[in-house]
Amino acid sequence: MSLPAPPSARSTALGAGLLAGQLLASVLLVVSTGGLLDVMVTFEPPQVSQDGSFAFVAGAGIWFSAEAGMLPVLLVTGAVLAWLAVRSRRGALSAHAASTLHWVAVSQSLGITIVIVAALNGVDEAATIVALYALAAGSGILGWLSDRAPRHDGSRGHLWPYAFLTVLAIVPWGVVALVQVTGIVVGAPASEGVRVTTLVILAATALWASAKWAIARPTGLARDPARAATLRVASSAALASIPAGAVVVLGVFGG
Repeated sequence: MSLPAPPSARSTALGAGLLAGQLLASVLLVVSTGGLLDVMVTFEPPQVSQDGSFAFVAGAGIWFSAEAGMLPVLLVTGAVLAWLAVRSRRGALSAHAASTLHWVAVSQSLGITIVIVAALNGVDEAATIVALYALAAGSGILGWLSDRAPRHDGSRGHLWPYAFLTVLAIVPWGVVALVQVTGIVVGAPASEGVRVTTLVILAATALWASAKWAIARPTGLARDPARAATLRVASSAALASIPAGAVVVLGVFGG
């Protein structure tokens, strides 16, 4: 087993600093405006009827700001990168710890982002939201396993966990696409701004997946362990920064 090399203190500190600045700006926006994009998650709590059977009653829901919903993505990834930077500067960062924390941050970026994207597109049922989050966030575990799979010269066996990761991560986007198509068919499509934002975030996720594939093989710049570690930091920071920024832009400019 050969784990990816831990990242340098410089690259992680730079990533943490950029995300901290974006987080601060997003917090100020949410505090000053209360959030510009309101989305809702609805619940259907079971209630016992007079005959003793269970009936589901709709109507309970929680409203929240989409911009506020993306704050944990910036916070988790930024905090992970900051911790890695401190440990790396002290010379106490192991490959095991770097890999585990990296995939924790990635899993939350994937999970929370798909929840907000789905909500913006009109998916509001709590059960569906939880399932989408579980699929996207759970795919990060397979990335963690891919890091720990045995690597042999010429062997690609360690790529199987990554292949399953991409399958799990793409399923929630299929649900979002289905909701968008359904809206068009019934004459109630998502707004142009929401559609564009969805495509931007999907493109960012695809670029992240491509970078991960290059690191896992490895190919291109990722053949060099140090450059692969830097690419790993850059891709995870972008996976948090671009979706959060896209949601803020949608809120500011509307659409």
